Amino acid sequence: KQWYQRRVRGSDVTTLSETNYVVSAGTYGSNSQTTTLTVKAAANTADSTYTCAITSNEWLVSNRETNVILNVFAVTFDDKSITTATDQTITCGITGLSAETAVTWIGPDDNEISASDTNNYVIDQGSYLAGSKSSSLTIKTGKLSTLSTTSVFKCKLKSALYPTDSPEVVKEMTLTLLSLDVQPIN
Repeated sequence: KQWYQRRVRGSDVTTLSETNYVVSAGTYGSNSQTTTLTVKAAANTADSTYTCAITSNEWLVSNRETNVILNVFAVTFDDKSITTATDQTITCGITGLSAETAVTWIGPDDNEISASDTNNYVIDQGSYLAGSKSSSLTIKTGKLSTLSTTSVFKCKLKSALYPTDSPEVVKEMTLTLLSLDVQPIN
């Protein structure tokens, strides 16, 4: 049998499962077992290295360790009220990056916005500098006039440093179109 133990900053997190960590032992089959450590948001605030220590009574192995790196980054994307009279720019800000990371923009129809759709949009990936970047999407007036009163846009990214191990992060923002009426003065 195999027994897995997870450690963070020297603390055994298997005893902290009720708070910020969830350990799933997984099932044993075909000479393999994958144990998963889920780190809840409250404990997921900074880059951390977790160590998986394996002990096997069957194979007389103890404390065979594998480090797993958890990189944390933050994405800000705020709701915005706009007018349709001029092109509008929305920005997705990212901090805490370990490497340049591409941002994918998703329109209200839940489809990815193509950089080649220059009739409706202008995508600026932004520049990576000291762990941060801001990517912007300019929505042209022609496209704005086709949107509903409230439309949801999304920015999507994942760690470029660990693309196979990190999930996609998707942030939504709601654009509210303002209606401005012009009334003549008598």
